[in-house]
Amino acid sequence: MARPLNFNPQLKLKDVMILFWKKGYHATSLSDLQEVTGLSKSSIYQVYGNKYDLFIAAFRMYHENQLKLLQDILQSGHNGYEAIESFLLKIVDAEDGLPCGCMTSNEAIEMGPHDQAFCQLINEQFQEIEEVFIRAIERGKADQSITSQTDSLLLARFFMVMIQGTNVMSGVKTNSDRVMDALTVTKQILKS
Repeated sequence: MARPLNFNPQLKLKDVMILFWKKGYHATSLSDLQEVTGLSKSSIYQVYGNKYDLFIAAFRMYHENQLKLLQDILQSGHNGYEAIESFLLKIVDAEDGLPCGCMTSNEAIEMGPHDQAFCQLINEQFQEIEEVFIRAIERGKADQSITSQTDSLLLARFFMVMIQGTNVMSGVKTNSDRVMDALTVTKQILKS
């Protein structure tokens, strides 16, 4: 089947991203990719490259979307604490039509131990997220809504680890009380 004339690679890349998010890299077949894009095998290779290249493009799209969302949420709110609290509450609620959990967490578990280049990509993305958290924490300390005396870098790294754990727990649809209790403790840390 030839590529349709009105084919939009970016629009289909979002569908591919959701597919990889739901199924993971290894469980996603070429047939799955053909179905979600409406392209033949050869057209997929022409437009996106091989399966791994397509996965990396979809993963980068996921990260860019999530980073923008994180920045928007952490820049909102009356103060730094409220902005962080809003984000913490958002991570427990999956958006309609999107998989539970986090594609980054899922793929870090699936691909990280076996793919050094992918592991480096994830670490670069974690660094970007950490920097966004540092700015939000510093904002909260400046407006005195965050009273913790803990170093902002340490708090940001704590958030990174806690959020990845929360994402894994959400992905397996664990008892929501576990996640909410962890978020309660996390919010208390900001005020300690």
